[in-house]
Amino acid sequence: MRKIKAKFRTKFRTKSLKWQLLFRWSLILMLLLIIMGISQYFITRSYLLSGKNQVLEARLHDLDKDDVQDSKSSNNPKLKAEFLVKLIFDRNTSVVIVDKKGEIISESKGINGDVAPPHLSREEYKKLIYENGKGENYKIVNLSDNTDMIKFKIISSLSRTLGLVQISTTLNPINIMLLNQIYFYIGASIVLIILGILIGRSVLKYTLKPLYNLTNSLERVTVGELNMRLPVDNKQIEIDSLSCAFNRMFNRIEISFEKEQYIMGKMQRFISDASHEMRTPLTSIHGFVEVLQRGAAKNEKQLDLALNSILTESERLTKLVNELLMLTKLDQEIKPEMKNENIKEIIEEVYPQLQILAGERIIDLELKDNLLVRANRNQIKQVIYNLVQNAIHHTDEKNGVVSISLNSIDRPSGFFMVLKIKDNGVGIPKKDLKEIFDRFFRSDNHRSRKSGGYGLGLSIVKSIVDAHQGEISVCSELNKGTSFSIFIRLVE
Repeated sequence: MRKIKAKFRTKFRTKSLKWQLLFRWSLILMLLLIIMGISQYFITRSYLLSGKNQVLEARLHDLDKDDVQDSKSSNNPKLKAEFLVKLIFDRNTSVVIVDKKGEIISESKGINGDVAPPHLSREEYKKLIYENGKGENYKIVNLSDNTDMIKFKIISSLSRTLGLVQISTTLNPINIMLLNQIYFYIGASIVLIILGILIGRSVLKYTLKPLYNLTNSLERVTVGELNMRLPVDNKQIEIDSLSCAFNRMFNRIEISFEKEQYIMGKMQRFISDASHEMRTPLTSIHGFVEVLQRGAAKNEKQLDLALNSILTESERLTKLVNELLMLTKLDQEIKPEMKNENIKEIIEEVYPQLQILAGERIIDLELKDNLLVRANRNQIKQVIYNLVQNAIHHTDEKNGVVSISLNSIDRPSGFFMVLKIKDNGVGIPKKDLKEIFDRFFRSDNHRSRKSGGYGLGLSIVKSIVDAHQGEISVCSELNKGTSFSIFIRLVE
């Protein structure tokens, strides 16, 4: 169990932003120190070697023409070479004299007189002597326990090359100095890395503090605290942007949650109202069937009353079920078959049925022709029928007037058809205007039940208009009447 917890903690730390930033900062610091160390090593080495080279070159420049002439005064080449060796040699350098054939004529006993000077092969000496007529360059030679720098100078008289002077010095002090520098730099780098990690940890902790605060705030968010907003003044642009993004998300979630709660409330009310409305005719049918079973079927008058009542209630129930089915189809947003329709022709087609519904009421038509819209003919009929039926139910049986007007209007977004259905009925209270399109909503329950309505007609109208990408509005005044206006874009 402990191993699992330790493994989990290790995995959590490796995935931590703070750990990853600290790890990458350490890698960058190490890489920079390595680059700086390598650069410093080669720069220092080059500088020290350049200094040694200048020392050797100065020694060779001290060998002037008079010294060379003095060495020529003797006819013995070996004596000449020994003369030059004694002239150049000191305790920090060793000298080798080579003739033009590449043979060593004379040499010093080595640095401090105990180590022999470095030798090149005969071919290498000859190459140096005859290479562009110059020998003023240097080489670094690694011996078994020593490293030397060798400098060369050609000995010539007029146009003749007489030989070569080799002067060398040890590089061990430089190597020791560079080695000590490497050790010191490694130690200093380790200290700097440790200090960098400690300082970086503190800096990252302070820098990431707004992010930790943001995380703690988010962890406290619950369904009941969706109105909480994160601070957006953290003095860090990225954290402020993240806080703003979370606040916008919380705002959308809060709106969606409230909308969902509202829809759930409406759904519960809808189910309750639908159950109640269905139970009423079912209860009536059940009651009359029981009456018939108890012997009323033998009484012709009671039988006729019971059967008529059962028929009426079954028709009401059928109407309710049909309306619910229509709303269900509209909720599924199944696109109806649309065609270019002349609204005036549709109104004139349903006008005879509307007159039958109106009874002694007057239905006044004021229709403009040639208004074409993309619509489903049957659904537009349903809209007209529901609105007119609603107007008829709420107007006086003898003095009621329902007017249907059809016109066009120019809006900023284009030309629209306006279908207006107006009555002189009892009107709708202002407090109910926002809810009249809700399902099962009734402004006056007693009047609605008497007229046989369920509060679904206007919901169906609203859903159909929405399916046609149109708009519907209502204005009403108590005891003066109500007016519904439908706007649908005209076909160009």
